[in-house]
Amino acid sequence: MAKISVATVRALINFLSTPNNSSSSQLGIICRTQLLAEIDLTELQLNQSTQLIDSAKYEALFSLAERKLKHTSIGFDFGKAISIDRWGILGYIAFTSPTLKAALSKQLKYQTLVGNLGTPISEVINDSLLLKWIPAHHCSHHIVEEIITGWATLSTKLSQKRIKANAIYFHHNLKGNISSKTYEHYFDCPVYFEHDFNGIQIEQSLLDVPLVTVDNSINQALCNQADNILCNIVEQSPIESVNQFIINQLPLGVPEIDDAAKQLGLSVRTLQRKLSENQFTFSGIVDDIRKELAFSYLTNTKTKVIYITQMLGFSEQSAFQRAFKRWTGKTPKQFRETS
Repeated sequence: MAKISVATVRALINFLSTPNNSSSSQLGIICRTQLLAEIDLTELQLNQSTQLIDSAKYEALFSLAERKLKHTSIGFDFGKAISIDRWGILGYIAFTSPTLKAALSKQLKYQTLVGNLGTPISEVINDSLLLKWIPAHHCSHHIVEEIITGWATLSTKLSQKRIKANAIYFHHNLKGNISSKTYEHYFDCPVYFEHDFNGIQIEQSLLDVPLVTVDNSINQALCNQADNILCNIVEQSPIESVNQFIINQLPLGVPEIDDAAKQLGLSVRTLQRKLSENQFTFSGIVDDIRKELAFSYLTNTKTKVIYITQMLGFSEQSAFQRAFKRWTGKTPKQFRETS
């Protein structure tokens, strides 16, 4: 199940229900009570910032907003209004980091604290850095645009406009009632829709640009707090913690149990014991997650098989084909055609 931080859901509700928000004032606002009722949450639950909830509630808010406001770029507008509290403690860690490189490193370590919607992966191409966002589950264009726009906006703010995108990529097609020129005017760079992936391209040297909000002592205190939260999550839900770690790591390659143990702050022997107590093996969990994600991608998206191969951590497409045939008796193409 895809999960997301309550802090992010709260930020979206605030955005959609606050009349002094510039985007909301142009589009109209939605009654806060109606928003809470749509996802069956109370104000008390909405303030439990460290909790993760089903991402279907987040999607439901975007769907409601699109219907009520008759606007198809809610995610884009929400991304432009990014604030550091939207990502909970991870947002504050990014805010106090010395550079974008340091912030991205911390995101990789602590991203399970804000959910498992997807994984950022970096590729260096000549002098450019391509930061892709690989969704772990099928999600709407609103979520994709909110994440990519939020990355670009926050990087620009924290560097006093020194960090600027060279190109923006969206896998989905251009939606509804605004033109591509609106996106290009905001990002001040080319924006490509119906691309092979979602991502942002910047000059690699910009990773080391000092961020204006750096505070090393506060950053270290926040990282210590994040480590403690991770430890508590592992203690309470070891299997779910392993699942989220695997989902986030697959686009980077198949993780080993040693990697999981290190990330979760456990010895390999302790992790093996916890898995065994629940009748699991690490390799079995990896295989099950790959199968579940493969079914989701092939059924709910038009992503090319070659990119699904990468997203699931297979070294080559033929390896994915063999694994999929073992799971279903069909090739990925045959499965997609009959789904």
